[in-house]
Amino acid sequence: MKPIEFVDVATAKAARGVRMVASGMVPSPWSEAAKGLFRLQGVPVRVVRFSREDAELAAWMRADNVPVVFHDDEPPRVHWAAITTLAARLGPPGALLPDDLDHRARTVGLLHEIAGEDGLGWNARLLMIHASMTSEGERGFPPPAARYLAARYGYSPAFDLDRVRARIVAALSALAARLDGGRDYLDGDRPNALDVYAATFLTPLCPIPESDCPRLQPLLRQAFGTAREELGDAVPRALVEHRSRMYERHLGWPIEL
Repeated sequence: MKPIEFVDVATAKAARGVRMVASGMVPSPWSEAAKGLFRLQGVPVRVVRFSREDAELAAWMRADNVPVVFHDDEPPRVHWAAITTLAARLGPPGALLPDDLDHRARTVGLLHEIAGEDGLGWNARLLMIHASMTSEGERGFPPPAARYLAARYGYSPAFDLDRVRARIVAALSALAARLDGGRDYLDGDRPNALDVYAATFLTPLCPIPESDCPRLQPLLRQAFGTAREELGDAVPRALVEHRSRMYERHLGWPIEL
């Protein structure tokens, strides 16, 4: 089996091991991080592309958002922390998350600043929503998608653009500081969950040429480009180089949706 194998819902339901429902339209950082965790751990994954029109898929997922991860007969996992913990358990001990409690707590805290509410990914998504809502869809997401996401992310007319930018810059600076001295990875001499999340969550703040993500639709490529327009210059070069290194060595180019 390939590290990542795309299958239909019937195949996934009948299989054992790790199966995942992930975004099939955009390189959503949460979906791409989930795939990257299992790839880094050497755990094969069957992936179903999410579709809101698929009733069988909706009944199996029991959730209205992706990624959703299944392992054997265990309950589905929908939160980034639960998915990360599962991936850590199924691969080599200590490879994805540190064994030492204090080290692990610091690492998970940084993961929250990337993937959690009000973190890097959350606030980059708010930038895209704001661009759409203030341009009637000429920038950012198409208006229907922006309205749906606005409700999920708590966007309102009181949106504080300066605060969101400051939160993103602070997170980027904290991650870049861990590469001081020319280190290849963020949390040691080999990649772990922190590297996977940093690389995948940087995608909205980096150029996404067609060659890097061929299945990304033009309108959604424009939406992802909005966050880069707003804050791409704030991404430290060391993090851009780290992202390239992670994809080239560990996550695989191009990004496959």
